[in-house]
Amino acid sequence: MSAAGSERQRREFICGSAGCDFAFLIPLWRFAFRIRLKSITTNALQKKGAAMAGQRRPTQPTNPMLRQPSGRQAPAPAPELDAPAIEAEEGSSPAFQAPPMGQNTMVIQQNVQRKFNQAVQADAGGGEAFYGASLLNQLLEIAESEGASDLHLTAGAPPVLRINGKLVPVEAKLLTPDDTEAGLRQILTDREMERFYEHRALDCTHTTPDGKNRFRVSAYVQRGAITVVFRRIPNQVMNFHQLGLPQAAGKLHTLKDGLILCVGPTGCGKSTTLATIIDQINENFNYNIITIEDPIEYVHRHKRSLVNQRELYSDTNSFAEALHFALREDPNVIMVGEMRDIESLRTALTAAETGHLVLSTLHAIDTVNTIDRICAMFPSTEQEYIRMQLSMVLRAVIAQRLLPTRAGDKRVMVAELLMVTTAVANSIRLGQPALVYQALETGAQHGMVAMDKSLIDLARKGVIDPDVAIRQARSQKKVAEQLGRAGMVQ
Repeated sequence: MSAAGSERQRREFICGSAGCDFAFLIPLWRFAFRIRLKSITTNALQKKGAAMAGQRRPTQPTNPMLRQPSGRQAPAPAPELDAPAIEAEEGSSPAFQAPPMGQNTMVIQQNVQRKFNQAVQADAGGGEAFYGASLLNQLLEIAESEGASDLHLTAGAPPVLRINGKLVPVEAKLLTPDDTEAGLRQILTDREMERFYEHRALDCTHTTPDGKNRFRVSAYVQRGAITVVFRRIPNQVMNFHQLGLPQAAGKLHTLKDGLILCVGPTGCGKSTTLATIIDQINENFNYNIITIEDPIEYVHRHKRSLVNQRELYSDTNSFAEALHFALREDPNVIMVGEMRDIESLRTALTAAETGHLVLSTLHAIDTVNTIDRICAMFPSTEQEYIRMQLSMVLRAVIAQRLLPTRAGDKRVMVAELLMVTTAVANSIRLGQPALVYQALETGAQHGMVAMDKSLIDLARKGVIDPDVAIRQARSQKKVAEQLGRAGMVQ
């Protein structure tokens, strides 16, 4: 056979026919084409991504919060946030603008401004915001003297006081991130600063150098800068009659066991109410009282009872852990500053079941909603059991709010009180909130007071504006009708 014939036979053996000399290369070509196309597409996407990255905003400047005191190594910094830098130089447009003020608020602001100007002139720092410690102390003294509930220090805004529920700015240079950091450093220990660096948030207390005023401090990071909020703590625990609670709440301190909850929004006086109940127990009974707080706000002295106060992170690592150990510390009464997690709730319910009186706070809109909110925190498989536990151990729920008076010169307490009677306990166990509401509204003989009734009473007495009462009511239509029949609204 000739050489040409042999080659043809070889190709036929490989390809399957003499007419497809290069058919065996087609799959290889297709494979190579796909690989090349994928490579081209990947390169194009990478170039596009690089071009877009070049148009992004520059990263946040070095965070002043990460600077540590000399002699201590800073912990690893957190990833930088992709947020615009804060413009807080003097003369820049203010980031905070106060709303229009009434006559009373304008007078308050004038008093605040006069005192602040005097503090600036007396401060040896020459106007540098908080590098002279006396200026921060002066602001805290102004907050005390003017009855402010809070002092806010945030970058990009002047110092701001909350007085009678309204934010009142001080006319001063806008604070920079360095200013707020310097203010925080003056009041924290090295250990607290380390914890702040780690968690980017911190709660603690601060006492002014003269020992007269105490503040709860909440510091956190926003847009790469430190913000500090000082919440004023009254020097004396208020007595029951000063609170403005329903009369039946004055007997809660006589309970021997069970769970008492105080609920409401932030800043409505829940801690103050619990402190008053603890003080009533301290004055009247020979008990061992253990409180678990974050941080300790009201400092209780030993009277007829022993009062042992534990602060989160200083004296214990968590609410749940402190509650667990409290059961072994021979307590009669346990006060938990706030129910924050399932484990704390579960332990508190167990403590109430085993013959202890447990007091705590929760964020909820009213007394009945509190029950549903507690159950909703647990998995659905546990909720029926939790309802049964609550029906057995819950003794009372206080829901409270602080509303501006009609004169606008202060705020007044408006409260709802649910006493857990046998009928209420059955409704809780069956999961029927409508029946609990009905028992609340018709339970005056048991000392119960619904929120709407409290609002109507305050409006009729002229303490609060009728429009405020209607806006805050659960059933706005019914409240408006009752105030309308009294000729208070059109």
